[in-house]
Amino acid sequence: MAQKAVIGLTGTIASGKDVVMQMLLKKYNCYHVTLSDVIRGELEKRKSSFTRATLQDMGNIMRQQYGPHILALLAVEYLPRDKELTVIDGIRNPGEVDYLKKKFGGKFFMVATDALRERRFELLQKRADPRDPRTFEEFVKVDDRDQGAGEPPYGQQVAECVKRADFRIQNDGDLAALEAKVDDVMTVIIAQYVPPRD
Repeated sequence: MAQKAVIGLTGTIASGKDVVMQMLLKKYNCYHVTLSDVIRGELEKRKSSFTRATLQDMGNIMRQQYGPHILALLAVEYLPRDKELTVIDGIRNPGEVDYLKKKFGGKFFMVATDALRERRFELLQKRADPRDPRTFEEFVKVDDRDQGAGEPPYGQQVAECVKRADFRIQNDGDLAALEAKVDDVMTVIIAQYVPPRD
């Protein structure tokens, strides 16, 4: 790439966003930063535990105090300048999307992953993370909050972020099918962004 592009990643819980991230890291010369790492840094200062709820709560507190764009702003400050591609992962509020679009203009591409809720619960069970909900009812409650139900404007608003995506990857097949969709998205991004070489 002659110039640098920035990809923002958002996605519903257990929709394959982390898998997409790993695919990008494997195939491209890219730098990766996760907005939740910014929140973890704040939790470390306060000696708090790292659970989905504490990460969500601290993210909300930071957005309420400093503006809905604060996590994206802090993440951007640490970006290196020597990579072809930067991926900013874990976008959960429209203020973060708006900030990145304004900051990077035509260099910024928003990508969202999604899947049916029942499929996401199956994928969540397979990954067997002890921090994840155990029952479908618990998952629905956590998922609703993540997507924005009952949340303030500065809170978790993943459903709105997905709506604002330039590309939406529906994870409804196997890994090979998901990788093919990621490749298709990247082909379009590279074609749009990278000027032809002589």
